[in-house]
Amino acid sequence: MIRVLIVDDHPVVRAGLARLLSRAGLEPVGEAASGEEGIKLAQKLSPDVVLWDLAMPGGGLEAIGRLRAAAPGVRVFVLTALDDPLLAREAARAGADGFLAKTCPPDELIAAVRTCARGKKYFPGLPCLSPREEEVLALLSQGLPNREIAARLGVSVKTVESYLEKLKGKLGCASTAELRARALRRTA
Repeated sequence: MIRVLIVDDHPVVRAGLARLLSRAGLEPVGEAASGEEGIKLAQKLSPDVVLWDLAMPGGGLEAIGRLRAAAPGVRVFVLTALDDPLLAREAARAGADGFLAKTCPPDELIAAVRTCARGKKYFPGLPCLSPREEEVLALLSQGLPNREIAARLGVSVKTVESYLEKLKGKLGCASTAELRARALRRTA
C-alpha cells in the first residue's frame, strides 16, 4: 500500500485529502500543518509520498530541499492552490516529483500520487523550454529590461522580443508585462 503524508495548513483540506486517499486504497500515515512539522513527520514516518502545499508556514519551494535532505527516499508531490506553469517549473527545479493545482479532479490526483510512488515524475502540461528560452526567462526574473537581456546574451533586442513572444505562448501569458510579473514573483 502507498503511504502518504499530507502537509497543508488547512485542517479541512487535510481531512478531505485523507478521506479521498483512503477511499482510493492509499494509506494516509500522518498530517502536518506546517513545513517544519511535515519535515519532522517525514523523517519519523518514512512515507512513500508527501503531499506538500506551497503556501503554508515553513513551506514553499526552498523547504522542498530541506524535506528531501531530511527524508531522502520520500517522493515530494506539490498540491497547491496556485495553478501556474512557472511555479510548476520552479517546483521541479526545487526537487519536487510532481505538481498539481488543487482544482484538479480527484481521480487525477490519485493517479498522480500512484505515478510518483512508482518513481516517475508527474508534471502535466509543463511546457518544454529551450535552453535559450530558459536563459531569457532567468534574466527576465532578475528584472532586467529587454535591452540588458540582449546585451548579456549577445543577441539583438528583436531576438529577445521574439523569445518573449514564444515564452508568453508557452506559459499562457497575455502580455510581456504579465510574463515579467510572474517571473519576478517566482524569485521573490
